[in-house]
Amino acid sequence: MIRKMLIVSSMCLLITGCMSEQSSNLESKPVTLTKKAEPSEEFVPSSIKLVGIGDSLTKGVGDESNQGGYIGMVREKLEQQENIREVVVDNYGVRGHKTSNLQKKLKEEEVIASIKDADIIVMTIGGNDIMSVVRNNILSLDFEPFRKEQKNYENRFQTILTTVRELNSSAHIVYVGLYNPFKYMLPKLTEIDMIINEWNLATQQMIKQDERAVYVSVDQLFSTESDERLLYKDEFHPNQSGYSLIADKVYDALKENEIYQDSTVRNE
Repeated sequence: MIRKMLIVSSMCLLITGCMSEQSSNLESKPVTLTKKAEPSEEFVPSSIKLVGIGDSLTKGVGDESNQGGYIGMVREKLEQQENIREVVVDNYGVRGHKTSNLQKKLKEEEVIASIKDADIIVMTIGGNDIMSVVRNNILSLDFEPFRKEQKNYENRFQTILTTVRELNSSAHIVYVGLYNPFKYMLPKLTEIDMIINEWNLATQQMIKQDERAVYVSVDQLFSTESDERLLYKDEFHPNQSGYSLIADKVYDALKENEIYQDSTVRNE
């Protein structure tokens, strides 16, 4: 009986010792916590600063939807991109402005500060310069006054580009070309088409001198008749549909030239 009790006691001591050893091993085993990896910077949405300067087209006159014309529509398209958190817009377009007015506008402190901080600068200007010639020569329209004024326009436009570049050397500049608003109102005045083309070609040549600037042609959008009206009731400014087509062209130019991708990298 005594022998049996000794055997049972020995077995209990052996089992207790094994359990203590296992417990000791478990307690001393180090625990490693895996830290969740931070997302890559390329997946972090960025903010883009878009500044509009120029005339009534930049302001969005004629857009019945109140989206802000082509600039507001481009903003909406850009914000649909996964790598863009928001597009901050400063719009300094003014109805009736000519190149001479824009030269003065670029001297305002608020505009200067905005352009310095811009990633993309979009611009429409020149239409009112042509309109001024039309008004002053409505009874005897010929090429001479337009070509004379074109030289003045080119000088002013070059000054505008130079001023913008002095304020911001890295921003992308997008210039939206001229179209003929008299196409439907005065269809027999075909000379205007030639004048618009000459002014656009001159502007395009100046834009080409800047490697971070792009010219967007829109004259073909308004040159052919279609069932859909593209002009506002004033027969001069684009309507919502017209602005939507301009916005498509501007957005396509941004994509083709990888401008908005470059702008997001600049802001990271």
